[in-house]
Amino acid sequence: MVTGGSVAFERDGSTGLSDLQVVRGLPDGHPKLNMGPDAVLDGPAGGPAQIGRSAPGHDLSSHYTRQQLLDALFLELRDADTLRDAQAISRRIHSLFMQSGSHTLDLLMMRSARAIEGKEYGLALDLLDAVVRLDPGYVEGWNRRATVHFLKEDLGRSLADIEQVLRIEPRHYPALSGFAMILRKTGEDEKALEVFQHVLSIYPLLENAQDAVKSLREELWGQYH
Repeated sequence: MVTGGSVAFERDGSTGLSDLQVVRGLPDGHPKLNMGPDAVLDGPAGGPAQIGRSAPGHDLSSHYTRQQLLDALFLELRDADTLRDAQAISRRIHSLFMQSGSHTLDLLMMRSARAIEGKEYGLALDLLDAVVRLDPGYVEGWNRRATVHFLKEDLGRSLADIEQVLRIEPRHYPALSGFAMILRKTGEDEKALEVFQHVLSIYPLLENAQDAVKSLREELWGQYH
């Protein structure tokens, strides 16, 4: 979710964390991406240079697919040394998630964002229903609809949409964070802690997940001592 594959949670209420595995990126020897703030962004729309550029001395293949870009970016995100670098990588991951390849979907997503901003949640849901019908594989359609359901406090429908997000992209840390927030909201603090810890295995420098883990540990310690 904004507020914030394998099935990430199961109907019996368990987290299903045994199915949540971090994809460790590309094999050894894969060109390392330069994800700093000065990365050149002069490539064609959707091409590698829009997301990042190869480090000096490496040739980034023109056959570098979207999935390979995501794998490389998630590896860089896991290993980022500074918050600034991690946030730059995260923005590029988000830009890939947002790419729909369809002008129609882009327009629907833009209108849904405006509706959410104006708290017109019914209209936003109508627009996002159309998005997921048109392209059930478009991860951000499900993610944004999960967010709207969360804002409406319809947690069951929000969880159902988060499940769809994580089927498409198990490393989707905003959706995982949303899942953990719902678990916390419903009093499942131990499970929420597990999910937030999993988020940090994907994005170790994510500040709100760090804060949540610290807070939950303190709360759980207080319950048992």
